[in-house]
Amino acid sequence: MQSMPVWTVSDLMEGERAILGAVRLWFRMGTGRGLPGIRTAIRGIGAPDEVLLPLFALLGVLATDVARRPRVLFPGDPRVSEDEAALLEALGALQHGDEDTAASCFDRWLPLVALCVAMASARETGRILAGAGVFLPERSARVIPLMAAE
Repeated sequence: MQSMPVWTVSDLMEGERAILGAVRLWFRMGTGRGLPGIRTAIRGIGAPDEVLLPLFALLGVLATDVARRPRVLFPGDPRVSEDEAALLEALGALQHGDEDTAASCFDRWLPLVALCVAMASARETGRILAGAGVFLPERSARVIPLMAAE
């Protein structure tokens, strides 16, 4: 996979910001302590609470000992890490039917069996988001302009 561009949270669409916020809270606080903030982020984009189960399953797979843990920044950090960008790209790709791009994103962290579990959880997350009218962009096809170095 190519190196991801440098993004900031302000480059993201509303749904991506909400998912990123939920991911950051989960990795820093866990399900119990992070749940109120995660629920607020998800409800803020009009997604139902039922999206939390597959999202938490996906995040749990990424946090297991068999995974290379993704670099997830702290809530409030204006930057988007390369791993966070790859996770958003995978979710967007699945919503647009691009299983290969999603698999290549998850492949950076997971062995095959865990990758299959992550793909199933991500597919369900995307399906629920789509049912609520929340569509993530297909980032592999979208380029964010970068400022040229002077």
